[in-house]
Amino acid sequence: MVELKKKEQILDRVFSALADHSRRQMLVRLRKESLNISELAESFSMTFAGVAKHIEVLTEAQLVRKVRAIEDGRSFRLELQNQTLSEATDWIHYHQRFWTNQLDKLESFIEEKENGSKVTKNRKKN
Repeated sequence: MVELKKKEQILDRVFSALADHSRRQMLVRLRKESLNISELAESFSMTFAGVAKHIEVLTEAQLVRKVRAIEDGRSFRLELQNQTLSEATDWIHYHQRFWTNQLDKLESFIEEKENGSKVTKNRKKN
């Protein structure tokens, strides 16, 4: 139960983080290479503090992680983290399959009813 609750909270954070256009664009930039916050901020028309807040949201959602830079050991580079995005994708695929299956069943049911009505109408004519 606790594990399920934790997974739900992480999914909530992931979907919330992905709901913002700027954060999605940051993920696109980080797909190409790891960057420090200053390098990432150059691409956006917002303050360093604004970018840092977005990075904090992405970090809490476990979409991005901060890794100590090898060069000096004090600064951090930002890297994509895949696990929670994979879990969100699995959640979406599961529900997509469920609803596709439900719609297929509904379509079959409607077709059966329509075909049954045609047979009944044809019998009455005879």
